[in-house]
Amino acid sequence: MAILAEGLDALKVRTRTVIEVAQIFETNGYLQAIQLVFIDGLSLALTVWTDWRLVAELRSQVEMPDHLWPADAMTRSVIIQITGPVSEVVSNQNQVGELVEVRFTVGNRQMLVGSFAGDLTTE
Repeated sequence: MAILAEGLDALKVRTRTVIEVAQIFETNGYLQAIQLVFIDGLSLALTVWTDWRLVAELRSQVEMPDHLWPADAMTRSVIIQITGPVSEVVSNQNQVGELVEVRFTVGNRQMLVGSFAGDLTTE
């Protein structure tokens, strides 16, 4: 598995078609990542790093991000109702220019993924 792009460059996914959106949880239910899977086999993983910024990685395959460890302690759950082309990606940065929030429009639905006080949040 290769990381193709990180940060704001990883968010250049407009017009790609999403076939599934998944949430990745620790066994205790703590949300660790959101993963958008595209029809061409790429995936976009969004997680919160230790400095509370949102990390975006465009990956060459649909696999558990390697920094989520141990992998066997994670559970991946698909949100099947969010599919279609990405028509809009709007990112927000904090005062020092770090990524903290991304709003996606996928098909006719909007999805917000962000970092708040070190936790990954979704709407």
